[in-house]
Amino acid sequence: MASVPPNPDLEFSFAIDVTQLAVLGRDYQLAAKESERKKVAVRLGLLDLPKLNAQVHVAPAAGGLVHLNGRVEADVVQECVVTLAPVSATIAENFTMTFLRQAPKMAGKEIDVEPDDDPPEAIQGDVLDLGEVVVEQLALLIDPYPRAPGAVFGARVIGEPEAPKATVSPFAVLAKLKTKS
Repeated sequence: MASVPPNPDLEFSFAIDVTQLAVLGRDYQLAAKESERKKVAVRLGLLDLPKLNAQVHVAPAAGGLVHLNGRVEADVVQECVVTLAPVSATIAENFTMTFLRQAPKMAGKEIDVEPDDDPPEAIQGDVLDLGEVVVEQLALLIDPYPRAPGAVFGARVIGEPEAPKATVSPFAVLAKLKTKS
């Protein structure tokens, strides 16, 4: 299988030529290097990304489709939204995606897509970057509002607290009316 050079514009790139896939597909093991993890951490707003690995099975399908089944595993360190303390988390999730190699010809050909599935994403040319797919999946899986254990968001009182206003019970008003008669 001919190798495809990595995309220098991406933080973590592992490009493959989908025209070279075997009929049954191929398995890929991806592990981001330290320099790549640092760049991905900056892109995703993480304090640190000590681990980023993925296993991906890529298989061609009829109509120019390419199916991906994978698992992303990562250790992330984020900033607590309450205390700004570092919060560590482990991510280990499976994902499935479908890509479309070329636009379907509308003259009598249709692509079957299940109504519950996401529509296929387009591939520019015949190169699919699995590294970018993994980074996008990680971005979807990280907690958007991480909290340190025990961190509680409470309202702060600025200045002197106001004295509670005295309220008059409606029944007290009725009692006064009754005694006047």
